[in-house]
Amino acid sequence: MQLKRYTFGSFILIILVAAAVYTIDSGSVSFDLFGMHFPNMPIAFWVVVPLIVMYFASLLHMGVYALADNFKLRRMGKDQDKMVDSLRDALLGVSDRNFVYKTEPYKLLGKLIDNSLILPFETLRSVGNEKIDEALELMRDVKEKKKVDIKKFHLANTTSIAIQNNLNRLERGEIDPDSVLSRPESYGDIVCSKAFESYVNTASVGSIMKFKRFFTKASLMKFVQRINAAENGIQVSNDELIVLFNGLKLVPNDWIDLSVAMSKNMLPEQRIRLFETISEKCDDAMAGYLFTLYDLQMIDTADEILNNTSHDEYQIFKAYRDLKRANKHYDIAIFLQRSCD
Repeated sequence: MQLKRYTFGSFILIILVAAAVYTIDSGSVSFDLFGMHFPNMPIAFWVVVPLIVMYFASLLHMGVYALADNFKLRRMGKDQDKMVDSLRDALLGVSDRNFVYKTEPYKLLGKLIDNSLILPFETLRSVGNEKIDEALELMRDVKEKKKVDIKKFHLANTTSIAIQNNLNRLERGEIDPDSVLSRPESYGDIVCSKAFESYVNTASVGSIMKFKRFFTKASLMKFVQRINAAENGIQVSNDELIVLFNGLKLVPNDWIDLSVAMSKNMLPEQRIRLFETISEKCDDAMAGYLFTLYDLQMIDTADEILNNTSHDEYQIFKAYRDLKRANKHYDIAIFLQRSCD
């Protein structure tokens, strides 16, 4: 009930009661109560006094509850703002979220959202809240590889949105691989690794080695293809290559892929010596060594190695050897089925 209406209604009630009592008895009365003497006043006056007191008491009662409700609404308003921020962060992939909610309705949802990542359907364009709508727009623009102003969101470089945006910038040429690799703390490992894949295509060996911690299997394949290449060719010793290989976890198929990549430009002698050296210390590298030998038609050496292995080892290569002995000639690269155990 609005205060003005309540006051107006109370005033009318007091007037009506006073008029009714005065009509019935227009006399006056005085009395003593709790040791206090009350003067001679019309009876109608003494009847409406409790109503007036009750009116002010009710105002005080409503004021206290209104103040309490106001504080509650303010807490809920603040929690709502926190919830919006939490939803925005959940959309943008911000991992460091720890909003403290004061009201019960928001505590459960807040705890859930603070530990969630929200991936809305692409059909969701807006929700009517400025912060969330901005986040939705940013997500769409980054996915579509548009140029965006991401600084105002203050996102860490580890968030998926920031990573994808930096990959887009790298693809558009807005940032060059050298500047990315020189500031890894500003871009993160994923962007640096992608930049390094481009960097190894043209950079010198010395420059590449400065950032060798960013080597991946993909960038390593590109790097070894440049050895002795006619364009952007490089010279790398086997010892340097072995150091690089030891920094990655390579499985048998990876060693074969490396041999295929080296076959494009590397001198056969260097390639054979490299795999011979590695296979002495790394059993997985033997698959790459066998592939190299057969690829370079070093049949006798490969057969000798296979003769000294157990029956269930390198069965693919043994099958290829048997076909060769039966005068069935195939290219080892075509025959190989990516299973070298």
